[in-house]
This record gives sequence, C-alpha cells and structure tokens, in this order.
Amino acid sequence: MLKTVCSVLTVLVLILSLAACGAAPGGQPAAPAPGDAPAAPADTEAPAQSVPDGAVTLKFGHVLAPGTPQHQGIAKFEELVEERTNGAVQIEIYPSSQLGDERELIEGMQMGTVDGYLGSTATMTAWIPDFMVFDIPFLFDGYEHEYKVMDGQLGDKLKEECLPLGVHVLTISDAGFSNIINNGHPIEKPEDAKGMNIRVMESPGLIAYMNALGANPVPMAMSEVFTALQNGTLDGGTWPVVVAYFNKFYTATDYMTLIDPIPTSIMTAMSESAWNSVPEEYHDILTQASIEATAYQRQVLAESIDSLTAVMEEEGVTIIRPDRDVWRDALQQKCLDAMVPKYVPQELIDMVNADK
Repeated sequence: MLKTVCSVLTVLVLILSLAACGAAPGGQPAAPAPGDAPAAPADTEAPAQSVPDGAVTLKFGHVLAPGTPQHQGIAKFEELVEERTNGAVQIEIYPSSQLGDERELIEGMQMGTVDGYLGSTATMTAWIPDFMVFDIPFLFDGYEHEYKVMDGQLGDKLKEECLPLGVHVLTISDAGFSNIINNGHPIEKPEDAKGMNIRVMESPGLIAYMNALGANPVPMAMSEVFTALQNGTLDGGTWPVVVAYFNKFYTATDYMTLIDPIPTSIMTAMSESAWNSVPEEYHDILTQASIEATAYQRQVLAESIDSLTAVMEEEGVTIIRPDRDVWRDALQQKCLDAMVPKYVPQELIDMVNADK
C-alpha cells in the first residue's frame, strides 16, 4: 500500500500511543508551499502494513506539488519498490520543498544527508555542465525525440558523470516542455519579452535563452515564486503546463505562450551512500522500479497537458500559440553560439541530432 509522509507519521503516532496505553497528539505534515495542491489523504480503510525488522528507509525529496505527474511517478516507484522487496526497502516522499529547495537537495545527496532526489537536471548543471544540453532551445523535436536521447547513449553518459559526486542517477525524464507564463502583455513574438523579469532555473542555457529574448533572467527558488508573481517582483517564468497548474501560478498570471522550446528534464537519483546502504540483492529492483515508474510518469504527463491547458484557459489565462518555427529561427542559433562549445561540447549536440 502506498504511503504518503502523512500516513507514516500517523502510524508512528498510533504505535507510540498503544505503547503508552494512552492517546498522544500526533505531528502534522508540513504545509505545502503557496499555491501547491494538497497531498492526498491517507488511506484509512485498511490497516497499515508492518515494516520488517531491519528495513532500510529512504527519504526522497522534491519541490513540486503532490498532484503533479512527477510526484505520481515517484509514488509509483515507492509502490513498486516496497512490493518487490516485501517491505525490506521503504520509500518516504517529501514533496513541496519539505526537505529543501533543489540545490539543497542535491548538495544533501553529495554530503549523504539526503537519500533521494526527484528534480530538475538544470540545477545539476552547477556540477555537471553537460546537463546543459537539455537547456538549449529548440534542440529537441518533441517528447519522442527527447526520451530516446534520455534513455540512450547520452543519458548513460550523464549518469556516469554524476557518480564521482556521490550521486547515483536511476532515470532521466521530463516534467514537460517549459513555456513562458506571464503578466503585463501577451508574448506573441520573441521581442515581446524584452525587458521582462522572467524566472528561470539556475542554468546558463536558460539564462542564454532569456538573454536572446532580451528579457531579464531571474533565478529563484520555487518556494518563492508565487509571492514574487503576486507582488510584481516577477513578470513571469518558464514552466511546464503541469507545474504552472499544480503550483497555481496561473492564478497569478494572465498569459501563456505555447511554443515548447525547452524540455524540463528531471532525474530520479539517490546519494551513493544511500544506494550502498541498500542490500545489493535489491539494487536491480530499485533500478527496474525507477524505469517502470518513469514510463508511468511520462504516460500521466502526456494525458495531462491538453486537459490542464484547457482548465487554465477556462480560468482566464489567455493561451497564445505562435508559429514555433519563427521562434526557432530567431533564437536557436543565438543560444547555440552562447552555449557551444563554452558550456556544451559539440559532441553532445551531435549525439542529440543523431537520435532524431
């Protein structure tokens, strides 16, 4: 049975209460970030499964709302791992930045204080510049193309590059192509974004994209974004449809420009110390469970994009669908010139193009 963090706390409180032969007040889960969807309530119709003696518990953190396809994917991972190890490996999921922002989570993996991470590879570029290949606008022709790259030779190369940092990457996927959602005025042409303050993740590729537009790139933690949109510190940001929806950024913005320039690549990873704490007999289970959970997450994502876009439009967001080729012709070469070979070697561009 899947367990959220909330249900884990409930079970612990129940055990302590029985041991003391009396009721004790239970802890409450951390409140989600502003605009986050609430976590699903714990299942109270069936008794919780007992945890075997000596079970290994792995805590995975991410910054997104519980309703997102990304969270649903890591929840599927939890289900598969616990089922196939007969409970010998337990997964606890902490959404909505409960364990820290993405940089803190990655640093925690390197130090061994965070067991697992589901999040953007753009944040990882501070240590592994080759991940910037996913942040070059219009390099990928669509989801089929990018998944082929992520699951292939280039994905394997990036996983290997993470190992010396103490980070064991299980799978690489996508949270959806990022698009600009903003206030002020509609962005129909690249020059319409000039002078706007646009939130991006910490990656030279995304900053180069904003510079090519003439916009002001503003790296900012997800936990700070909603308030910044409300008070006008930000004019907008670049997010996948599902992130804009589940974090309710659309309630603080007026326009979304759908051109699908950049995948929001994500990874499911563990600290090397946490990986080594799991008995070797379960390593293949962890790897295969992540592969299957990633396939599930991709399916949920594909089923969500159009319906959530329609909901946001019904709620008052003006959806703009410019000619993607016009944007690509205006911006791609500028971004390639800024990124290759300074940050991304030509070899990686060739690997991406070979999978088209």
